[in-house]
Amino acid sequence: MTDDEVEVFHLDDIHYEGPNLDLPAPPQDLPYAEYEDWRSGELLAANGIPATEDSLVDALQTQDGVLLGAAAHTAGSHGVGAAVPQLEHVARGPDDYAGVEAAYALARLGHARGEALLRRALDRPVGPYLSPVLAAGYLAQLGDPSGFAVVREGLASDLLAVRMLACKQLAFFLSFPDVDARGLLELALEDPDPSVRRQARVELPGGG
Repeated sequence: MTDDEVEVFHLDDIHYEGPNLDLPAPPQDLPYAEYEDWRSGELLAANGIPATEDSLVDALQTQDGVLLGAAAHTAGSHGVGAAVPQLEHVARGPDDYAGVEAAYALARLGHARGEALLRRALDRPVGPYLSPVLAAGYLAQLGDPSGFAVVREGLASDLLAVRMLACKQLAFFLSFPDVDARGLLELALEDPDPSVRRQARVELPGGG
């Protein structure tokens, strides 16, 4: 190619291979609260990342996006203390989703700064960010219902992804007497999207 020629690249010439998101159906007896632990582990396995200490530490240094988030989550669910330095780095990094997963993992590993980072995530605007809604659900699983207002805001969003994520968190608030999680689940039964309505029926005691 000479200096006055321009090499043209077409999108069809570029091959991008994303992570494998094709997962098996979850076990029928899988408790609701353990679903994300199961999903994160299966997501890593589907992409050739074993849930071993060395592999998870490496994934926290080399992966991004959903696989980085899955690695962080699995490090927490598997009690991988050796991953703490990498989790702290991810928790303060630019990846909004993976940051919340890393903060939750730190909290599960007994580090109070993990809960502090989750509470900080509650202050982000709901809609532009999914992390406040996810952080609210993780805090509830740790015994802190302070993010309930964030979940309520998410359920009223115009964005389907935000409403679905908010609906998925409501089951974790049902045990707290000072918040009306059941009322929001019943409200979600009237959502215009059938997927949100199905999700609410799954979580409602007695099946809605």
